[in-house]
Amino acid sequence: MFANLLRFRRQPTPSPERAFVRELTVHRQMGRSRRSEFWIVLGWLLIGLKTWGTFWLVEHYEMPFNAWWIVLPTYFCAAACTWIYWRRN
Repeated sequence: MFANLLRFRRQPTPSPERAFVRELTVHRQMGRSRRSEFWIVLGWLLIGLKTWGTFWLVEHYEMPFNAWWIVLPTYFCAAACTWIYWRRN
């Protein structure tokens, strides 16, 4: 909690019985979203296409670096996003 250093308005302080949450109940769980799952699958398909294109371009134009330097960060970020989505429930 932050202290009120400006003290322009005085608000009544709540009683100790009402100041804290005693109980919390969750009535329903969030369901899976077909729209979100569609975008995740589409994203993975586009990542696959990007992977193929990256390897082809690096080999075709004889670039002086390995294509995995581009592909691996993409896979790690996409896997993290997918894992967070699936673990949120």
